[in-house]
Amino acid sequence: MAKNRNYSSETTSSGCKANRTGNVLEKFVEAQLKAQGYDRHWNHKNQLFGLRKAAGGKQYGKQIICGKTIYETDRMVDFLVLNEARFPASLIIECKWQQVRGSVDEKYPFLFFNIMKTGVPTVVLIDGDGYRSAALKFLKDQASETSSLIGAWTMAEFQTQVNNGFLG
Repeated sequence: MAKNRNYSSETTSSGCKANRTGNVLEKFVEAQLKAQGYDRHWNHKNQLFGLRKAAGGKQYGKQIICGKTIYETDRMVDFLVLNEARFPASLIIECKWQQVRGSVDEKYPFLFFNIMKTGVPTVVLIDGDGYRSAALKFLKDQASETSSLIGAWTMAEFQTQVNNGFLG
């Protein structure tokens, strides 16, 4: 007996593919953190942002709520990095993988304003071949060491920063 084809699964497959390829960038960042001596913080994950000053050591959390967005919804970030000596106010790392052309890079201004609202030093990693070059340029133009957005980098640029001691 032939199965009915579920045409909506093609959309799901694309979404699953996007998640899988996006996870590659997150796994890359996590490997860099571990290589630099950071431990993953597992306990009380939902409280990590509020307790980040007391956590101590070199730690990181994944998928952490860090305040509110400009629309007053919870802001979930990919990584919250704790290292009092290197990042006294902590560090947020956001991973944005865009493999195929689409409209996701139109969300970068929203991301930028959320970074400014949270006020925690943040690095945005953008990679894949699908983002518009102007999207990366927009974020790079906003970045400075005196604002909350301290960098907008590709994977290769992030690796260079890590090699030069960025993570401490």
